[in-house]
Amino acid sequence: MQDNSEFIAEFLVESADNLDALDRDLLALERTPDDATLVAGVFRSIHTIKGNSGFFGFSKLGALAHAGEHLLGRIRDRVLPFDAASSAPLYALVDAVRTILASIRDTGGEGDHDFRDLSRALTAAAEGRPVAVAAAAPDPATPPAPAVASEPAPEPELRTESPPRPASQPAVQPPAVVEAPAPTAAAPAETTIRVDVGVLASILDLVGELVLARNELRAIDTEDRSVSAASQRINAVTNALQEAAVKTRLQPVDHVLGRFPRTVRDLAVACGKEVRLDIDGASTELDRSLVEAIRDPLTHLVRNAVDHGIESPADRAAAGKPREGRLTLRAFQESGSVTIEVADDGGGIPVTAVRAKAVARGLISAEAAAALSDHDVLQFIFEPGFSTAAQVTSVSGRGVGMDVVRTNIEAIGGTVDIDSRPGLGTTVRVRVPLTLAIVPALVVRTAGERFAIPQAAVRELVRLRTDRDGPRIEGLPEAPVLRVRGRLVPLVFLDRLLGLRPDNASDADGTVVLVRIDDHEFGLVIDGLRGDDTDAGHALVEAAVLTTIVVKPIGGLLAQVGMYSGATVLGDGGVVLILDLRGILRTTRLPPIPPAADAARAGGTPFSDRYLLCTTRGGRRIAMRLADVARLERYPRTELESLGSRTVVRRDTGFTPVVDADAVLDTPAGPAPDMARLVVLGDEAAAVAVEVGVILDVMAAETALQEDRAVTVGQGTLALGGRAAELIDHAAARRRAETGIES
Repeated sequence: MQDNSEFIAEFLVESADNLDALDRDLLALERTPDDATLVAGVFRSIHTIKGNSGFFGFSKLGALAHAGEHLLGRIRDRVLPFDAASSAPLYALVDAVRTILASIRDTGGEGDHDFRDLSRALTAAAEGRPVAVAAAAPDPATPPAPAVASEPAPEPELRTESPPRPASQPAVQPPAVVEAPAPTAAAPAETTIRVDVGVLASILDLVGELVLARNELRAIDTEDRSVSAASQRINAVTNALQEAAVKTRLQPVDHVLGRFPRTVRDLAVACGKEVRLDIDGASTELDRSLVEAIRDPLTHLVRNAVDHGIESPADRAAAGKPREGRLTLRAFQESGSVTIEVADDGGGIPVTAVRAKAVARGLISAEAAAALSDHDVLQFIFEPGFSTAAQVTSVSGRGVGMDVVRTNIEAIGGTVDIDSRPGLGTTVRVRVPLTLAIVPALVVRTAGERFAIPQAAVRELVRLRTDRDGPRIEGLPEAPVLRVRGRLVPLVFLDRLLGLRPDNASDADGTVVLVRIDDHEFGLVIDGLRGDDTDAGHALVEAAVLTTIVVKPIGGLLAQVGMYSGATVLGDGGVVLILDLRGILRTTRLPPIPPAADAARAGGTPFSDRYLLCTTRGGRRIAMRLADVARLERYPRTELESLGSRTVVRRDTGFTPVVDADAVLDTPAGPAPDMARLVVLGDEAAAVAVEVGVILDVMAAETALQEDRAVTVGQGTLALGGRAAELIDHAAARRRAETGIES
């Protein structure tokens, strides 16, 4: 066994893939039982498992697979139909094979499970006789595992050659065991290889250290052009290597979602319901460690949706709904995170029952519960031991599961939100970060300390001003707010929250980082940004250079504070704590954005009517539609490369054309500073970087756009901040960059 451990590991992985394919094909056959291609695929999967098990001497597995192959052969030859009588033992066969494979993986042997009844059931089904399958479906809450026997079976010895036998003992084996896999057509060359997860983790750790070294190298100020050129090449290679290393850790969420069709089918049968499962976005990629972490929470959510959410066929018909309930799993990427929705079209969660249960358990007073919104009441579902089920079943009702869902998701930096409408259904949204290893962040400073804020949550930076027309803090001392373009945003003073300054410290100046977490928006008041020298001649956003940080875990004492999600090492060697914005929300108990305010967060101004106001290097006021702005970046001018008459800059996504804003307006450009300030317009497929002088603010248009027909269509003039500004359109900037105007 030890001599063949590598080959057996490959056999287990291949067999697990075949079983996953079997689940999908059997479910598809239930919908189209006459599909010969599906039947042939199921037959090949079972035949492969049988042949490989014979090669390794797993006789029990081989005999069981042989019985299933015989039944499938009769179905393939159209002697028998694929119906409930034949599908039940085949599903039981898949579960039995998983159990044997788990035993082989854990103990090296097939275990002492007795599947003779299942073999007889498969044989009876192949002969057209009545079948009674007693095998129970696996518990959907946990992956299939072998039953624990009182005495483990002795580990068989596997040899490459048959051991010698006495002459009186014939070497006879069942035909099912000795049969070799059927020859197949030559397969195309494989484009993938299996690599140990530990090796990938080690590579990612080393890339993280390289990123830190790169950041330290870029911080060195030198006039040696050869050193600058070498630093530029190292920066480009490190960016490409970092992107490739992160991709090696990414896996499609289909590794999790692909298992649920079988789970939903078994649960629906056990609950006496009709449920159709729709999966959307299965190709969405997520860090492998997070894929494994969300498996159990999603299983709990699917189980609750089938058992609690979707009604029985009779109840659905009485309510005027289709007898078949619909369960939807949807995955998509959004703002550096992955969202997975579990939605059903059932009866919804009875908010009144949840409110009454919370009061009965002493979680809240009756008066306070009556004042809560329905959304806030639903949050009690995540309390340990909370359940409104009338009776405990084998599927749910014990009050465990939803609290585990929230705990496990928050442990990896994610969130869980629930929305339910009576009679229409329930939707649970799970949001998790794309990866926990290397992320872009904004480094800020307050009270002499530095902290990192994940870039995915940052929405805007606002400089506090003491003049009457500038942004300033309003409201009561206990509830400060900032008025930003007509809306009030609650504020949190980071230094006071962390105990770095007394509560009566001055708040007349500083910087506010506006962040958005789920349905909460608030501002963090800080002293400034890393590298912000408070020079009035420099724009606020100029200093807001995003830093790629490598996330390191923190110790138990810091983790218990609840406001730090990790730590990182900057290029200068300093250790910086990463703020946990959700932990800050829990500590400060800020209210969520009201739905009406969320629909018009810009004071009634649509997002498409807001503009980024800048000046060019020559001093002209320009504006760009905020909807077109993808990123604000800054690069040393030495990193801008000339290709003939065109200028490009190498970014993480490749080369992006650069055009000077003055060139778009056909006016002379001003002096070129050492650092180029770029506004990236459009998505990555058609991005263009516009070089500007100073980035001023984000404003709503005060007049309609007056287009200038004498110049490129899409340009014109509008009023921003009481003065005229010239519009630079994304398409116009892209066309000008392609014509070869140098920046």
